[in-house]
Amino acid sequence: MRTAGVPAIIAALGLPMTAESNESHADTPPLLLEAAYTGEVWRNFSGGARRDGTYLDNIDVIATLDAERAFGWRGTTFLVSGLYNNKPTLSDRIVGDIQTVSNIDTEGASRVYEAWVERAFEAGAIKLGLIDLNSELDVNETGALFVNSSHGIGPDFSQVGENGPSIFPITGLGTVMRWDYNDALQIRLGAFEGTVGDPTHPNRAATFDIEDDEGALLVGELTLRPTESNRSIVGVWRHTGRSTDFNDEELQRRTESLGVYALTEGKLLERGEGSLSGFLRVGFADGDVHQISRYVGAGLVWSGPLLASAESEEQLGLAVGNIANGQPYRHAQAELGSSFERHETAIELTYRVQALPWLALQPDLQYIINPGTNPTLDDAWVVGLRFEFSWSNEAG
Repeated sequence: MRTAGVPAIIAALGLPMTAESNESHADTPPLLLEAAYTGEVWRNFSGGARRDGTYLDNIDVIATLDAERAFGWRGTTFLVSGLYNNKPTLSDRIVGDIQTVSNIDTEGASRVYEAWVERAFEAGAIKLGLIDLNSELDVNETGALFVNSSHGIGPDFSQVGENGPSIFPITGLGTVMRWDYNDALQIRLGAFEGTVGDPTHPNRAATFDIEDDEGALLVGELTLRPTESNRSIVGVWRHTGRSTDFNDEELQRRTESLGVYALTEGKLLERGEGSLSGFLRVGFADGDVHQISRYVGAGLVWSGPLLASAESEEQLGLAVGNIANGQPYRHAQAELGSSFERHETAIELTYRVQALPWLALQPDLQYIINPGTNPTLDDAWVVGLRFEFSWSNEAG
């Protein structure tokens, strides 16, 4: 299952994802350079594919140029970023889950991650280039705290395409247009390659071999923000490219699919210097094409003083994600001699502290019920520690 690692890490570190966020930093240099190293130590203590541990890491390097300040090109921003991940994996080898315990879990590679230009207008913006879809669409701001991939882009969406959509760790060419009708209503429209990268060589650096039959991924999203701290989004996607969720040749011929998702999130209460936020996300995909036909996720996050000093930013979160295999997928696998259950559920308890301006620590505990929907695997208890080092040339 493709994950959504970079947007979640960028959001947690407070690094900009769009020109809109970059405009709020008047004291930044025109060329903003940033780097982040994320390391994780994991151990599966019970259940899953086997009891074992591993070390995952992720390096992000980002260069953002404010072309308006540098050259006078009004509302124009350029961004280029690269990433590196080491080769060991956690979910595939050790836990056996579908939703992916860690959002930086991948088979390892070094590649250009994003390379885009964005032009902002009074009523919105348009972005074009190599784009992480999840930096613009299906963004769960409250869920950015959590390590499990399901709380980034939903697994109903991240499964789309022969090699997944344009998200971590492989992005593709695309364009996104944003229209701000007013402070409370925003519309985004996106069009992306139907097949990103090279499915036969997943570790290969960026490839742009757009073929006539690879199709496209089209996305529309509506955002309603009744208050500054609360928002709801509704999105719909249509994919016209190849899919490989089924081994059955007759089912593979039906490659065009549709899906919808909805998210509501925001602040629930405030107490002194702390606040409680929550989110609820649901998503549906075409069960005649894709393995996962439904996803439901929810979480609560407390932000405020807990264990560290008052100067340290702290968050404590509890989240749950549940996926359901579609009936056509289960029947197709049964005919091939494989048995799959209907549901997998991931429960995550996590705590994050910004111990130093350049260092964040995040212990994490996850309980995976019915990992991989595989009846031969016992429920898994997985414990991890994430640490993040960050740097930028931003003034102050």
